[in-house]
Amino acid sequence: MISAEPYRLPLRTLFAVATGEVDETDLALLVSAQRSRLLLALAAILELAKHPDEGRPRDDVPATRPATAWALLGTMQHSAPEAVEAVLHDPTVGAWAFQLLRRLTHGAVVTPTDAPAWAGATLLGSLAAAAAIRARARCSLRVPARDGQLWLPSLGLTGRVGRGDWAVVGVECGPSGTVVFGDSGSVRLPDDLSRPAEGWSPLPRIRVGAQEGAAGGVMLDHLSPYRDFRSLSDPVELSQEALRAWHIMAADSFVRLGQGDPDAHRMVAGTVRSLVPADAPSVLRPISVSVPDAYGLVMISRPSDASVLAATLIHEARHQLLTAVGDLTPLFVPLRDGPEPVYFAPWREDPRPLRGLLYGAHAFAGVTSFWRERRPLEGERADFEFALHRWQLRTALAALRNAPGLTPAGAYVVSALAESSARWWTEPVEGAPGRLAQLCCRDLWAGWRAAHLTVGESEADDLARRWLSGCPPPVSLPAGRALATRSTSRGGARTWLARLWLDDREAFDRVRSDLAAGAVNPWGTAGATPADAALVAGDTEEALERFRRADPTPGAWTGVGLAAEWPASPLVERPELVLALHAALARIGAEPPGPEELAQWLGSRLGNRRSGSDAQHVDVAVGPP
Repeated sequence: MISAEPYRLPLRTLFAVATGEVDETDLALLVSAQRSRLLLALAAILELAKHPDEGRPRDDVPATRPATAWALLGTMQHSAPEAVEAVLHDPTVGAWAFQLLRRLTHGAVVTPTDAPAWAGATLLGSLAAAAAIRARARCSLRVPARDGQLWLPSLGLTGRVGRGDWAVVGVECGPSGTVVFGDSGSVRLPDDLSRPAEGWSPLPRIRVGAQEGAAGGVMLDHLSPYRDFRSLSDPVELSQEALRAWHIMAADSFVRLGQGDPDAHRMVAGTVRSLVPADAPSVLRPISVSVPDAYGLVMISRPSDASVLAATLIHEARHQLLTAVGDLTPLFVPLRDGPEPVYFAPWREDPRPLRGLLYGAHAFAGVTSFWRERRPLEGERADFEFALHRWQLRTALAALRNAPGLTPAGAYVVSALAESSARWWTEPVEGAPGRLAQLCCRDLWAGWRAAHLTVGESEADDLARRWLSGCPPPVSLPAGRALATRSTSRGGARTWLARLWLDDREAFDRVRSDLAAGAVNPWGTAGATPADAALVAGDTEEALERFRRADPTPGAWTGVGLAAEWPASPLVERPELVLALHAALARIGAEPPGPEELAQWLGSRLGNRRSGSDAQHVDVAVGPP
């Protein structure tokens, strides 16, 4: 089952992954490498699990030993390889295997929900059972079942047949069918394992056009205990209405991918294997995540529509592909001494290490390309998303081009991204989408700086003394540096409102009215204020007045800078400088003036500095404090 020949990554595949233009050969290479990585993990688990019965309750029936389950998998690899491949294709197998391997090799922290030590490696029996059931091969196994429910990777979950948190249940299968039994009952699995039956819940599969995948479509996994990378999870019931909504939206998203970007369609179809439904604060704030342990799995909340889902799948598929490349060739130079530098990543509220910056830029390049292709079909909404993500990508690439710590392969990815996206920079985005995109970009920049940067206390005190003496600010203003204790930024409330204004004007008006009436978090717009809504709607005079009357918070101060529409306002470009000066004046006992007066004083040194793009003229990288 394991090949000893090392993988070689062709330069053309590295370029294809960097640009998202992967073909079937590229995808097959990366999928094969991930399969080999998983097999090596399984072999290591077998080698390390020397005492699988240690800690098992004495009165329990012993589980099938890992070596026996492994031997059965090896036998079926020869007789029914497609059955074994279908089981290994389930991303939750990797989630289980790599989590267990870290426990066995490094003593990783065990959470209360983790499987007990005796059950960990013996879950190889679940893999063997699932493969045997698929192949209708004869087997007799005893397998640990969480809460008495047997997990059968790639197939589904049985009803409760055993007592206790982890009960050993029996599996008897052959050409005539399969029975799972324990100390509290038994279940005969149906002949058609894709259909629900008493005591049997199959993994739903979403048919996405002609793409069926190795196991019959994309799984919608709400059952597997290892579907959440953070901890083991109980099965969650999905209503028929929810299942239909996921099926319709996913199928539509693949249609939209295929309409204008066959490369993106091929990449997503060849990478995403399983969707794990998750909860989100609102449709305005969808969430998605993927992890290296579970190649092909995307944990995701159901977004507002198929275009958002398609863009999200591109984002996560690119993460998966670049991770697969990183397994074959290093993208980053190991950090030897000192704290790791962090960077402004325009899509995140927190400072990110170099790895996060590169992976984010690579993912958002695909998202930017998608919305660019959707512009003729979706108008203002696509224009806005294209302009917003284009700025995020360009800002990140500016930092990446100058960042130490990339290997030649990592630098090659950055170069390929820059080359493939260069033609986007000059494409005009006008009207409301252009205005709102520029507003949101400046807001994200200002909010991040206000939350994560500061100015040295002595430098701020020097500014305060200059202010009090009537002198102009120094020619060279103090540089921002990372806060030792980082605060929380506003979370992009103005960007959420901008999307709502473009997508559903009536809903925006309702939210604006609710905010004006004192409602908190309407539609999940956490942190939004009536002033923010006025700003997004273009009512800048109202917004400016509301921001001036608001409590003196960084969000209100940056709002003043945005509403005043001063191109180089320090309240937007250098909010940390205004905040530090204000704090210094208070510290020495002076009565600080309002933010606008301080910004006007500082702005005399900023007015001529921004003749080009954000990416060219801002300090987008900051080191550790």
